Amino acid sequence: MRKGAYLFLFIFSLTVVFAQKNTQKALLAIQQNNFGLAQGFLQKDLLKAPVAASYGWAVYYLTPFCYQADSAFAYLSKLEQSYPSLDVKSKAKLQIDLAIQDTTTQHLFHQLATQELQSVVGAPQITVLELFMERYGQKYPEYKEIVVVLRDSLAFDQAVRAQSSAAMQAFIVMYPNAVQQQKAKASYEVLLYQERTQHDTEAELIEFITVHANSPYTEEAWERIYKKYSQVESLASLTSFIKAYPTAPQVATAWKQIYRLYMQTYSVEKLAAFKRTYPEYPFIEDLEKDGELLLKQLYPFIQEHAYGYMDATGVVLIEAQYEDASAFYEGLAIVSKASRYGLINKRNEQIIAFKYLDISPNKGGFILEDSSGYLLLDAQGQFLQQTPLQWEELQQTLSAYDWQEASVDLKRVPIYERILRNGKVGLNKNGKVILAPKYDDVIVSDDSPLFIVKQGKSLHYFDTTGKRQELNGLEWFLSAPELALFTKEGYAVCSKSGKLGLIDTKGKLLLKHAYEAAQPFWGGLWPVQQNGKWGLIAIDGKVILPLVYQKITAFAPFGFLIEQDNKLGLIDASGKWILNPEYKTIKRLETNYFLAENQNGLGLFATDGTPIIACGYQRIVRFDQSAFQLTSAEGLAYYLLADQKILMRKP
Repeated sequence: MRKGAYLFLFIFSLTVVFAQKNTQKALLAIQQNNFGLAQGFLQKDLLKAPVAASYGWAVYYLTPFCYQADSAFAYLSKLEQSYPSLDVKSKAKLQIDLAIQDTTTQHLFHQLATQELQSVVGAPQITVLELFMERYGQKYPEYKEIVVVLRDSLAFDQAVRAQSSAAMQAFIVMYPNAVQQQKAKASYEVLLYQERTQHDTEAELIEFITVHANSPYTEEAWERIYKKYSQVESLASLTSFIKAYPTAPQVATAWKQIYRLYMQTYSVEKLAAFKRTYPEYPFIEDLEKDGELLLKQLYPFIQEHAYGYMDATGVVLIEAQYEDASAFYEGLAIVSKASRYGLINKRNEQIIAFKYLDISPNKGGFILEDSSGYLLLDAQGQFLQQTPLQWEELQQTLSAYDWQEASVDLKRVPIYERILRNGKVGLNKNGKVILAPKYDDVIVSDDSPLFIVKQGKSLHYFDTTGKRQELNGLEWFLSAPELALFTKEGYAVCSKSGKLGLIDTKGKLLLKHAYEAAQPFWGGLWPVQQNGKWGLIAIDGKVILPLVYQKITAFAPFGFLIEQDNKLGLIDASGKWILNPEYKTIKRLETNYFLAENQNGLGLFATDGTPIIACGYQRIVRFDQSAFQLTSAEGLAYYLLADQKILMRKP
């Protein structure tokens, strides 16, 4: 019995030895790049010497030619599991025959992990990255850290592209340690707010406030609800808001707005009536002392390089003491001392300390800037957030406040495209050839029903389909060929023998070729030049303005700017002078005014030419709805529209 056992062990040992010899041969074949032969030898050892074969297959699949990460990992895992269970003699035999040592598996795993890392980083996918972490996360934590960062970044990008709060919330839950958590949470709040309030209904907004009370956008939701009640500026609407939402953060604002609306015409009787009508008004004790002052319009003035404020009678209410001063916005003004900005009310009380680099008015409030970032205030000077925002965050916050009002800038896509070939010009329309490239030049205008083509010295007209219009005998302009384009009225300037005339779209000559220069027909009149002088003629040839002027330019929608003796005037389409030619410049201001400048300075005129402010100022700008601000060497003054008078500080 014992003899038989020895014989069995001897035969088994021979089998192992020869099996390992097959792996030896396979490794030699791999070195010689004979991978097919190596496969055959290794296949023989899978059952007879699995440890040696696992090593051989791992080496085989780690070679560049046969590289397969999954297979290499599988055989290395088998080697890692089976090698430690071998006895000392078997390990020694493997070391002698195959140079396998205790550290061999660790070395090969590190080689494989390094190669896989390069692969997954080069073409990252979340599932592949997570498989890498599953395989090598415990062995190589430094590799895992790289892969985790990449995996989290990919997952966050996917959540961002999804543009849904559900996707962003899934990211937050699945990747709690991602560095993008803060951005994800902020994005989640924005997306959730947008989704839950996208229809902008009152019921939708209230549900959002109720369900998501801790959202950073509940205040904005309240603002949107309040806007629905306040934008009509109705006492009944504002009262309804207070009754419907007595705990809303805008209740105090609503009360103050009710007070402003009710007390627009201030009087003792009106104040008493207000107290009777609104006995629950929460600021009743301030009415008597603030009522008159709150209704006053205050205007900045300059005295010895310092700013103060005066009322509409010129009486100083706040002495000159500030380096800069703005208008009052909802009872607060931006002023500065020692190069730092703050806010004051009309009683010259400091509402915001003088510690900010800048303060600017914003829709519904103010933006404060200091060295740490930006802060937002409402119109009453209350902080909307306590943590300073960086510039990008400020833009995101302002965008979130106004997201439902965002507009899209639609740019006009050109209809026509010029074709250039062999020095000749043609035209495409939406990809279709309208004119073959065989002309010297082509000029197109979206406002003209026809476009013009130069061929030699001739000018030809084509319609928008490319059909030539038979208007014969027309010459190409030597200068300003765009004048040959037809206007919306259907008129175009034409040239013959170097003289200019006017035709309609049928080629009928409306005004003979008699002029050396011209402007496009506009407003029923045609600016033309003859003997170096300009005038205006009507379509019937009647001279509306004699040809004695230096230059004439259309000034839509009012008429024409007329230059005479280097001075400008303005005439309407009927030939009536709006402003006589005695100004250096004439510019439009808003819808209803002109700014005109003469040797004395700037003045303001109505669009019918009625003088409003005599010329004499360095600057004229809108101050508020009731006044213009005037700047001169003497300082600041104001033109009060309702009173039609200039306001200046009284000594």
